[in-house]
Amino acid sequence: MKKFLVVCLAMLMLTSLVFAQGAKDAAATEAAPEVITVWSDNAHEETLRRAQIEAFNNGEGKELGIFIEYKIFGGNFSDTIKIAAQAGEAPDLYRSDSKWMQGFVDSGFLVPIEELPGSEALLNKFKPMLSKQAHIFNGKTYTLPYNLTTYGFVINKDLFKQVGLSEADYPKTWADVRRVAKIITDKSNGKAYGLGLSSTLWTISSFYTMPNGQNVGHYGYDWNAQQFAYSDYNPLIETVDQMVADGSVFPGFEVLDGDGIRAQFAAGRIGMIGAASFDCAVYTKQFPAAFDWVVIDIPMFNANQETYKRFGNPTNLLCVGANARKHPEKVLKVLEFFYADENAAAMYEQGLYIPIRSQATAMAKNEPTLKGWKEFAQFDEVFAMPPVPDTLIQLEGPSYREVLVNMWTNPKLDDVKARMADVDKRYNSALSKLPAEKLNLYTLAPGVTAQRSK
Repeated sequence: MKKFLVVCLAMLMLTSLVFAQGAKDAAATEAAPEVITVWSDNAHEETLRRAQIEAFNNGEGKELGIFIEYKIFGGNFSDTIKIAAQAGEAPDLYRSDSKWMQGFVDSGFLVPIEELPGSEALLNKFKPMLSKQAHIFNGKTYTLPYNLTTYGFVINKDLFKQVGLSEADYPKTWADVRRVAKIITDKSNGKAYGLGLSSTLWTISSFYTMPNGQNVGHYGYDWNAQQFAYSDYNPLIETVDQMVADGSVFPGFEVLDGDGIRAQFAAGRIGMIGAASFDCAVYTKQFPAAFDWVVIDIPMFNANQETYKRFGNPTNLLCVGANARKHPEKVLKVLEFFYADENAAAMYEQGLYIPIRSQATAMAKNEPTLKGWKEFAQFDEVFAMPPVPDTLIQLEGPSYREVLVNMWTNPKLDDVKARMADVDKRYNSALSKLPAEKLNLYTLAPGVTAQRSK
């Protein structure tokens, strides 16, 4: 009997230990967060982003049972993500790239955001900024825009004062630009000129044609008519052509690249120049301006015209990898965290990004210290510029940017209307050879428009 009691007691103790260990293991399993992997190559934002992730992991993430594992890659990111996707080892979320998005969608490497349960609220926040072939592929949303490159017109305030011009003379139309440019040039006696131009092709679009989309409602391709319409920019093109003939443009620009003309502006030899938001860093760090400068809005074609939303070139942040299907609800929480307005506002404060949502900018607790950044981020409505089919066509003859450079480097007046009519004709002739199924991909998404609602 004693032996029996001892055996029973031993079994009872062993059972208790087993149950205790089981409960302990179960509690440990329940407490262990689920790891959501995120890859990016946005190294410039790493310090702030990691601080935000740490706060999430120690706060909301802990409550939700989520731990974000974040990795930053260098210039080999595209190759890395392609290899990982093909091997089925890509992370849950990773930085998207328009160069391979369609291929990844067709290969099944990506999951539509619509497949993440509860994603409707996130999608609705960005719906007015979504574009086919940039965010929407085959009718589904695979990534979201996050930030913008915006455009403006930069004024040398000190030079304006030196030639007797005031803030009231800051140009509101391109006719004003021509008038003021001549005053600056004439009164500077060869030491400064009115306008800065470069013959480098990207500056033609980034500083002049794309910014002026808010004057015409497109930036070369009319999505509604499904036709190229570069001649809609004739008021701008003709005015610049006249300024060249006036001698009001910084001389030698035909051999100056983008950095060259911006260095001349920074040195105080130019009164006005087109600019993009990335020029804030150029004029404060790369070529620190030797004077006070200010960003103003893009001049209008005429004072009484209809203007459209401010144009901005969007950049996407993350897309959803196939492995996200293992834990879609938690992947959505992480996606929402990365796209949260309060996190974008902190990025704006540090001069890292201009959020695509003006609501995020409004949430900033501190003004950005980067000069000009606030002005480039001022918009009530933005038109996130969708892709256009210019890279799909086989164009015969010079591109529209080459035609503009050829006209603007000619000191004599050009027949702008005839030259631009030829541009449109050549582009649309090439477009007519594009299959209808491809052309129809390049229409505005439902509900998206360049027209103002306010």
